Amino acid sequence: MISVKHENAGQISLISYGAKLASLLVPDKNGKLRDVVLGYNKLEDYINGNRFFGSNPGPFANRIGNARFVIDGIEYKFQPNANGHLLHSGTSALESVVWDYEIGNDFVKFIYKSPDGEFGFPGNKTFEIIYQWTEDLVLSFEYKVITDKATHVNLTHHSYFNLDGEDNGSILDHQVSINAPRFLEVDDDSIPTGKFLHVHGTPLDLRKQVKIADRIFSEYSVLQKTMGFDQCFVIDRKEGEPAHCASLRAASSGISMDVYSTLPGLQFYTGNHDNGMVKGKSGKIYPVHGSLCLEPQHFPNAPNIPSFPSTLLRPGEQYHEFIQFHFNKINPA
Repeated sequence: MISVKHENAGQISLISYGAKLASLLVPDKNGKLRDVVLGYNKLEDYINGNRFFGSNPGPFANRIGNARFVIDGIEYKFQPNANGHLLHSGTSALESVVWDYEIGNDFVKFIYKSPDGEFGFPGNKTFEIIYQWTEDLVLSFEYKVITDKATHVNLTHHSYFNLDGEDNGSILDHQVSINAPRFLEVDDDSIPTGKFLHVHGTPLDLRKQVKIADRIFSEYSVLQKTMGFDQCFVIDRKEGEPAHCASLRAASSGISMDVYSTLPGLQFYTGNHDNGMVKGKSGKIYPVHGSLCLEPQHFPNAPNIPSFPSTLLRPGEQYHEFIQFHFNKINPA
């Protein structure tokens, strides 16, 4: 286990398998440290259990329609793993390889060199993920990728959060806001169509803080299809500048989290179906809706939708994006 900690300011613990965040200790309103991300105690459980706990999915996070894309007239096809489509780059990808790493005073840099064709993606690629944990409770992710052949890249961070603590049941009482006037329209397989829909007048209007329980069980068809929140929101931002994407609050613990990113989208997922039988690091079963994910990212299916911001990376270019989680911030932007 690789750790970065500061006195009286919590700590992060990481593993080189998948460059994953295994633990995130944050002080609650009484100064007690709580682990706010789901995970396991043993490496074998990360290998055999929920592959996305604490992960950074890639080379392409989220969905690619029909498990294919075309670059410069060449079609690349992938082994589908979600109703004929590609989800998080297949049945195993960057979250299931061992990364090299370097350790600094307040950061850990993970490095992985992926050969041409690995996971079906073209190009010899070098991936870097830099975790930084500061005394003022800011967890930063810096993503860098270079390639020697044109390819598509979309990275995000996929921790499952419960701000009352990973062993404290439901997130339905958490308060959330998302700085997004629109979200992506998707088909019945959750593949974006290329259209943006307005949140106004729908339960997906989260521009003001709301309790998750007050919206998640709505009869709104978009939420019914996904059995809760699992939508990509279009963040209100200025091009090239980090944006305040979302805020999350837990009244019981008093812990808060504010999300910032340079990326255009944010997938909000409320653990609708992938838990309920998983025993986590506390020895307790993680329930359905026992956690949530706030995943800044490029838009799903971007390789097949020219109107979306491009995810194409060519030789000589660098993919370079940031994500930050600010904990217990007094006055969020």
